[in-house]
Amino acid sequence: MSSSAVIVQLPAEVLPRVPAALAPLIPREANRFLAVLELGYLAASADGLDDRERDAIANALEKITGIGYDHQAFEAHFADLDAAVASLGRRERLARTAAEFDNDESRTDAIRFAALVAMADGTLHAPELEVLNEAGGHFAWSPERIHAIVTEAAARVRGES
Repeated sequence: MSSSAVIVQLPAEVLPRVPAALAPLIPREANRFLAVLELGYLAASADGLDDRERDAIANALEKITGIGYDHQAFEAHFADLDAAVASLGRRERLARTAAEFDNDESRTDAIRFAALVAMADGTLHAPELEVLNEAGGHFAWSPERIHAIVTEAAARVRGES
């Protein structure tokens, strides 16, 4: 795990709430579902993918598909994402992912989802926020707007909103 600047820190006692906070943000449409998972992966992996971040993505997959967590299949999915990023580059993957969200509501939910996946280990680090800012740039959103969405998502998990 990176020692980069901490943007958001969630108390350990609220981490079990992350899956419940993610659930309503999962799109039902297949392309958006895959795009939001990829955005979550891209953000969370910016500083190294923690087991809790992997579990957050796995839980989202399980919730939408109804298929139980299969460690080997899940690792194969991550390997595919890693290969796509290696082949096309993170910027290209973010551009393609961002293109799936065509309105403010779906874009906001995608940023919330990705932020919560990245915070599943308790901390959102600067490299993870930078990925979210880059995704937001594809929506013509400012870093301040992205930070506000991230802060609001964290507040929901803490039970502050």
